[in-house]
Amino acid sequence: MQEQNLLGQEKLVLEARKHLSFCGVQTVDGFNEQSLRLSVNDSKVVVVGDNIKITAFNKANGNLTAEGDFYEIKYLHKKVPIVKRIFK
Repeated sequence: MQEQNLLGQEKLVLEARKHLSFCGVQTVDGFNEQSLRLSVNDSKVVVVGDNIKITAFNKANGNLTAEGDFYEIKYLHKKVPIVKRIFK
C-alpha cells in the first residue's frame, strides 16, 4: 500500500499502541527511548512511551514510522499573543 501525503495534511495511525505511522511531519525535533518530538503544520507533537525507535522517516513526503510502547500523544499549539486575541 502506497500513501501520498498532500501538502498541509496530516494523518496519525496508532496500531495496538505498538506501531505509529504519521504523515505530514515537517521535522523531527528530537527523540530518545521515552519521547519523540515532531513539528507538524505549525504545531508541535510530543509522543511519549517506552522503547521508542524510529523505523523510517522520509522528509520529502513527511512520512514517519516508529515502534515502541506508546501511551501519550500531545499536540502543543503556538499561543496567540494577547494583543491579537483582544483586537480580532
